[in-house]
Amino acid sequence: MTYSEKYREELAYINGFWEKATIRPRKRERVLSLVLGKSTKRMHKNILNIPKSFIIPNSVTTNSGTDSPGWSSHIFYWDTFFMFKGLIGTRHEWLTRSMVDNFTYLYKHYGIVPNFNSPASAGRSQPPFLTSMILDVYNGYAAAKHKRNPLRKLAFGLEYYTMWLSTAIDCAKREYWNVWLDRDGYFHHKVDGYTLSRYGDRDIGYAHSAELESGWDFTSRFYNRCNEFLPVDLNVLLYKYERDFAKVASILRNSEEREYWQNLASERRDEINKYMWNDEQRFFYDYGYVNKRQSDFLSLAGFTPLWAGLATAKQASLMLKKVPSFETDFGLTITAKESLAPKVDLDEIPIRYRGAVEEVLKPKQWDYPNIWPPLEYLTVIGLLKYGYLDDAARIMKKSVAAQSKIFEKHKTFFEKINGLTGDVSNNFHYSGQSGFGWTNATFYRYVKILDSIEKGDNIFSEPKSSTPPYKLSIPH
Repeated sequence: MTYSEKYREELAYINGFWEKATIRPRKRERVLSLVLGKSTKRMHKNILNIPKSFIIPNSVTTNSGTDSPGWSSHIFYWDTFFMFKGLIGTRHEWLTRSMVDNFTYLYKHYGIVPNFNSPASAGRSQPPFLTSMILDVYNGYAAAKHKRNPLRKLAFGLEYYTMWLSTAIDCAKREYWNVWLDRDGYFHHKVDGYTLSRYGDRDIGYAHSAELESGWDFTSRFYNRCNEFLPVDLNVLLYKYERDFAKVASILRNSEEREYWQNLASERRDEINKYMWNDEQRFFYDYGYVNKRQSDFLSLAGFTPLWAGLATAKQASLMLKKVPSFETDFGLTITAKESLAPKVDLDEIPIRYRGAVEEVLKPKQWDYPNIWPPLEYLTVIGLLKYGYLDDAARIMKKSVAAQSKIFEKHKTFFEKINGLTGDVSNNFHYSGQSGFGWTNATFYRYVKILDSIEKGDNIFSEPKSSTPPYKLSIPH
């Protein structure tokens, strides 16, 4: 029995979820947005209009038993990248291009790809995945549509899609320079004396809003001082941007620009290794630029260099030894238990300091023992890219088994789960969300990858004699 057959009911639910969670703008709103530029018409409802269809992260069930959109019908930046993993190769894949077009629209009108399409978040973004989404569309939906339509191929050749690719990637370059490299210091992402970036916020720029922008809202990883760190995951994502820009320059046959971006990527890789790689601990950590010292907090963000292909083969082999610090019977916890602060007797602390100490030490949702599918997914794909099939497959099997049991019990998936119980996690910063886009998508993608491995398919597009990271021949 294949994994797809074993989890047939779960996959059917996921397929139906994409239908329920798809928001299709009404024609009138679309015309106002595209033709008249009336993108602020509904700002009083906390929504920035976008012109094309998109998927929200979750749907909720009302008291009447009918499904309605959750999260106020907003599109979320990094959620969307992970949801792509559940759309690629399905009949819903057309939404990937629509959602990229929405993000480029938002950047054009607001100078940022916001956390979500609301005036409330127009000053902050989320972990940047725009180039990855653009290439997902170009290599997936666009390529497949091109092959299926001989008339389009005859009339336009490859130009139809390379023109779209060029336009979309130009938008990502503007986001890269103006938002993340923040040459004018507008978004509080630039740190004097460093080429690496931090999380910030255009309107506030303090620790709280920086942590919101990180997507890890909230975590002990930053000690309530997110704006004082150069985060490893953010800078790995910017390295991925530079590599993607070089890749697109190659597609567009611009060798000079390709070399330019390759050089920038090499420089960033060197800086990440300088400030974030720890030879003794054999892992990547955030760097606290204020105190000029490396954090020792273990989180799955430290595995993102594998996903992006930044780590050397030797580093990957050393990092593999950190996997047990995160692994439970149900997958990978977002942080390691050993990195949580020890218990403190508050009676030993003067009363005037207790509130601040309690705030730092209290349990947070992006901490052990919670399992968050997006970072687990990046870690699994990273392990695959460096050839650690057995380890990746073991984690995927644990994950789908745990999620299947939750689905059997609750008839839905959840945003995160408890890595000790294998069941729904507690409420934290906000109530637990069901649905749930990135959990559905990673479940679907794990099943498809496990099917390929079990069938004995060659999931690599390069001979194993080459040096990792290897290119994967399967959607990922």
